[in-house]
Amino acid sequence: MLKLKPMHFTDFIDAPVEKVYKTFVNENGWDPWFTDGMKMELKDGGKIFFRWERLTGEEVIDRGYTIEIIPNKLWEFWWYEYEDGFRSKVTIKFQKNLDSGTWISITDNTIVKSMEEIDIRYGCAFGWGQMLILAKAYIEQNIILLR
Repeated sequence: MLKLKPMHFTDFIDAPVEKVYKTFVNENGWDPWFTDGMKMELKDGGKIFFRWERLTGEEVIDRGYTIEIIPNKLWEFWWYEYEDGFRSKVTIKFQKNLDSGTWISITDNTIVKSMEEIDIRYGCAFGWGQMLILAKAYIEQNIILLR
C-alpha cells in the first residue's frame, strides 16, 4: 500500500450553511446536479447508494456508508467499493463564513496499493473538483450544468 497524504479541496459557496449542507446531505444525495438516483440513509452507519449516468455516459454504481453526521457541520463516509471493503474515506466539513456564505472543505483519503493504481487517485481528485463546480452553480444560481 502506498503511503499518500490526504487530498484536500476547499471552496466558498455564497449561500447559508444550512442550504449548502442540505444540498450535500439529504435522502436523494447529489441529485439532480451531480448524480442520477443517489440515495442516503441520514444516520451514522447509514447506507449510501451512488449512481451516475449523465456524467459518465453509462451507468456507474457504487456503495458506501456514513461514519458520522453532524448537521450543518460534518459528513464523513466510506465509499468506492473494492475487494472486501471500501477504498475512500471522505470528510466533508461545512463552515459558516463570518459575513455570509459557507466554506466547504473535502478531505479524501483514497487507498492506492501501487503505482499501477495511481490513476484512481487522480480520478477522485478530478471528480471532487468537478463536483464542487457543479454544486456551486446549482446552489448559487440554480443552474444544473449536466444534461
